[in-house]
Amino acid sequence: MIEPAPQRGSEPGTCPSCGGQPTWESLVETEEEERWLAVCRCGRMQAYLPDQPGVDPEDPLRAFLLGPGRPIFPASPPWVRVFLASVEGPNPVRWRFCHEACRACGASAGFGFQACPRAGVFAICTLCVACGNAGAFYSKIGRTAFEVPVAGRTWAPPCVAVQRLRDCLHRPHSLLRADGWCVSNPGDSAGAG
Repeated sequence: MIEPAPQRGSEPGTCPSCGGQPTWESLVETEEEERWLAVCRCGRMQAYLPDQPGVDPEDPLRAFLLGPGRPIFPASPPWVRVFLASVEGPNPVRWRFCHEACRACGASAGFGFQACPRAGVFAICTLCVACGNAGAFYSKIGRTAFEVPVAGRTWAPPCVAVQRLRDCLHRPHSLLRADGWCVSNPGDSAGAG
């Protein structure tokens, strides 16, 4: 195959940025759809679309991999990914809808579940899927002692509330029953409620 000529008046076969010799790769999806990408040692990329030779894509790698005009959807927020991952698989978490509005954004898009994040500790966790605000309320099982409830929506690095929510979802000793509200400890053969 013949490599496409460089764009914008540079010397044939040279990089418009540094004058080096870029390496061209082609991608052929169908007989009508062919795309080229040049990568230079300086790091510059250039795409060439034979069916649209006058187009100089703003994002050459995207144009090469996806083709022109195909939309790229933004990644889901981290709290949505955590929520969706927790309802899939062999032991899905059964979240319950929280009827009160989110204290952070005011939306009525909150869900909650109960868990035992560590021995002797009971937790109620909430998550607003609209804004990512997480809440965690820990109490000691069989005692009136409880920890101060925490709330927050900083996901990277995670704030205390987000970390506690993740701990309740991912720790191996945090058993969540199918109905999502009854909790049992691994050492408790009878289970709870």
